[in-house]
Amino acid sequence: MVLSIPDLAKRLHVNESRARHLVQSGRIRGQRVGGRWIVEEVDASQYLPGRPAGRPLSERSAWQLMACFWDDSQSRPLPEYLAPSPVEQHRLKERISRLSESPASLELLAAWLANRAEKLQFSSSPADLAELREDKRIHLSGVSHPQSGLLANSELEAYVQRDELEDIVKDWFLVEPSPGKRPNVVLRAAERIPDELPPLAVAVDLAERRGAREQEAAREILRTIHAH
Repeated sequence: MVLSIPDLAKRLHVNESRARHLVQSGRIRGQRVGGRWIVEEVDASQYLPGRPAGRPLSERSAWQLMACFWDDSQSRPLPEYLAPSPVEQHRLKERISRLSESPASLELLAAWLANRAEKLQFSSSPADLAELREDKRIHLSGVSHPQSGLLANSELEAYVQRDELEDIVKDWFLVEPSPGKRPNVVLRAAERIPDELPPLAVAVDLAERRGAREQEAAREILRTIHAH
């Protein structure tokens, strides 16, 4: 079950402002979908007052952190548009150190990276999915990324640049899902997407799903990557 901010407020017996702060601060894990925050019921049930959590990073800081982690020994400098200032560099080192010491690194990452992109859900003709995967404007991720080991053919998950989102939606006749119908296209729109998607982005996308296979795939990716 998915909760809106008003639903969450009622569940926790707090006002909506407090409920929204708990989500935005990372105390309760949530996702931005279509400009609104939503929370899975299981995440709401795990909230404990006073429990420490990671505060969500800005979109830029989230991509800086993700771009620091790769799954091989080849060093990849951050793209020029993500080049950190001295202050940002210091914060990156602190976060990488904290991750290495955390017994719940995947959960911490999910909280930190909640603002990495805006999540939007659509319905598409199943016959179009194969060709949509080949569109050069999208960057496959989550269950659609080869590294996940899942490769679900009945749905598509990807990142797109924010300024290309509208054209992609129009070109592929993507529409909002009908009430009660599960979306088969998940797009995450960000200001800029690197040519090569960091594996940490794939891992966190998988971690946001509740299936056991997706959770295990996320942890497997996390085990194979390291900061350079």
